[in-house]
Amino acid sequence: MKTKILAIYLPQFHTIPENDKWWGKGFTEWTNVKRGVPFYPGHYQPREPLYDDYYDLTDLKVLERHTRLAKKAGISGFCFYHYYFLGKKLLEKPIENYRDNSKEKFPYCLIWANQSWERTWYRATTNKTVLLQQEYGEKKDWENQFYYLLDFFKDERYIRIDNKPVYIIYVPQDIRLRNQMFAVWNKLAKANGFKGIYLIAMNTGYGKDNRRNLYDAYLEFEPLSLIKGDNSYRKYLDQWKQGHVNAVRKEECDFLNWIWTRNVYTYSYLCRAIEKKAKRSGAKTFSGVFVGWDNTSRKDEAGIIVGGSDPKKFYRHLVNMLRLSEKNKKQFVFLNAWNEWSEGAYIEPDKKYGYAYLKALKSATGHKAGSSGMFEKNRDRKSKRRT
Repeated sequence: MKTKILAIYLPQFHTIPENDKWWGKGFTEWTNVKRGVPFYPGHYQPREPLYDDYYDLTDLKVLERHTRLAKKAGISGFCFYHYYFLGKKLLEKPIENYRDNSKEKFPYCLIWANQSWERTWYRATTNKTVLLQQEYGEKKDWENQFYYLLDFFKDERYIRIDNKPVYIIYVPQDIRLRNQMFAVWNKLAKANGFKGIYLIAMNTGYGKDNRRNLYDAYLEFEPLSLIKGDNSYRKYLDQWKQGHVNAVRKEECDFLNWIWTRNVYTYSYLCRAIEKKAKRSGAKTFSGVFVGWDNTSRKDEAGIIVGGSDPKKFYRHLVNMLRLSEKNKKQFVFLNAWNEWSEGAYIEPDKKYGYAYLKALKSATGHKAGSSGMFEKNRDRKSKRRT
């Protein structure tokens, strides 16, 4: 079995009234990204997209361009985060627009990011104001959510396994009545021509839901899943640093900040640990890979910095993970992420590496078509558009 790569995709690159209210008019994920500053020499901040491509996802052509670029690089589909609160939707327009209006054939599925929205960014760790509370309701609410999802499930591009649409849940253990909710969804899915729903529980920094026989599979969300379960000295050093982040002087860029920032994990260490974990993972667990991690532009000094990532290390790690997954007959590996810019987990081209990460991915998947030329053509089109 040839393992395919699915990339997680963040839709928060357009304005919505709620974010205008909570974070200031005109807020998008780019607002976070542009806040990035280097804490010490060699700290890679701010992150800047190649050609200053601060795109707006209200333009369907942007998402369509991403699907074409991802496909050429060897990615087999996107996993779009979606945000649903008892019928209230946030950041849904780009995904719905792709479903309803795009003729691109690129596959996709949905991840229900089912957390409450809290004010946890920008030094807000002592005042986690709830902006929008997540609640799960009862049977009628579960039915309404299913029928919202059904329009996606029926899309011929929607990813299915054994005639079950794939639906991923970020923190399923937060759903108290999840057994009953999932039973309703599976019943409705069968009534609408499917064998059920292929439910995937994410193993994140919030841990794993250990309820048995409830999910079709689990997904290791890296690097947070690995860091959560890490028992090396790094975990305790990170916890100690977490208690001393006030010593970080954000306005400075000096060696003292290197001592105090939460930078104890390296990319090489985490990749080795992820590969070791993948060797012993069960048949129902999909592995995850990540490009890098640095969420200080979101969380300031409370963020975690993973140092030492580069395209060559990513290539070697991805090759190893694909071999392991194919050996264990795993259908997918999940990439974090296509465009998590303010977490430093993106594979889109930036000013430091250009298209190097995408080329590494293409090489790792064994795709041949066009080699690097397809990236150069894309660059030429963008250059002409700006002249």
